[in-house]
Amino acid sequence: MNWSRANPPSSFLAARCIAPGFFIHAGRFEVRALKCQTGMHGGIMDKGLNNQGALAALEELRRDARICKGRHFAAADRKLILHRCCGVPVILANLFVGIVLVNLQGGTVSMGSEFDPVGLATGSRTADTLSLVSTLLAFCAASLSAVQTFFNFHKTAEGHRAIGNRYIDIARRAKALLQRQSDLTDTAAPLWDNYGALYTEYRQINIEAEAFPTSRSDLKAALGAPELTP
Repeated sequence: MNWSRANPPSSFLAARCIAPGFFIHAGRFEVRALKCQTGMHGGIMDKGLNNQGALAALEELRRDARICKGRHFAAADRKLILHRCCGVPVILANLFVGIVLVNLQGGTVSMGSEFDPVGLATGSRTADTLSLVSTLLAFCAASLSAVQTFFNFHKTAEGHRAIGNRYIDIARRAKALLQRQSDLTDTAAPLWDNYGALYTEYRQINIEAEAFPTSRSDLKAALGAPELTP
């Protein structure tokens, strides 16, 4: 045949596509490498071009959901660190204060025949020192406990993780649609319908996530984290 790919004969343009990539023309079975379809004017166009907008939107949604997931998980880890930094000193301080109080309550001064004023003075100074240290530790423990109660680090960390898990679900579903497109090519309409449903959920999660703000360091951690899954 003396025709080029750029200017195929009209009979070839009118060829019937029996399957993606398979054509019948002039009594001969031809296999085309590209998946194609017959257009409104009888021309052949690449089917993938119709889906590029939807696929790009799904990829952007997947990437944004992954970054948001990383931000909230980083914030949850940061809140847990603050929770431990406030909680562990409180436990240790209360334990020390309890031991000191038990020793002071159980301590007695011996009134035997021999009276040791030096030992009595030393013991008195030690008791005063322990009492002062106990008072300071009790004040610090109460302050840290108040800070922990006010900011509620543990509950906030749980909220961040719950929000992050919902972002993971959005990212994985978007990735599943992209992977499905690699095997089973869909038209643009169902892809946009799926994108609209996912974006509605994504926007609702963003509204609920306003109660759990993240910091700039959380964003840096999310951007620098390796992409494992999704």
